[in-house]
Amino acid sequence: MRYIFSWLIALLLTTTVFAQQATIAPQDPTALGNAFFKALLDEDSKTLERLISSDLDVISFDGQSVEGDLLVQGVSGGALIVETGAVSDEVTRVYNNDSAVMTGTWKAKGSIQGQAFDNNVSFSVVSARQAGIWKIVNVQFTPTR
Repeated sequence: MRYIFSWLIALLLTTTVFAQQATIAPQDPTALGNAFFKALLDEDSKTLERLISSDLDVISFDGQSVEGDLLVQGVSGGALIVETGAVSDEVTRVYNNDSAVMTGTWKAKGSIQGQAFDNNVSFSVVSARQAGIWKIVNVQFTPTR
């Protein structure tokens, strides 16, 4: 009896640990966009990797194109640090239930490869449903005055 009880406790603990590790991708494009910005703020490269498509392209503040895998590496390696970030005025438009564009404003402060930034930017986050799951396929940041 003691053996069964110990085995049952071990099974419950293992299940709890796996359940905490497996996060479900947001099932609507607005939640997906908000999760993207939260992952940047939290420097959570694992979540970021789950949210983006394999061919993500980001147009950064300075107009440079950054591939998704480089973005994930930058976040995980500390090259991109977002100290503060707040999304506002977001609006999401969904097209044919399989693509969406989220636009808004992002007030962010941090650093990219040691270069500080403190910007207000307009953004667009383009999402597409891939194999039934929403993924971010393109992000563009445009500095505002």
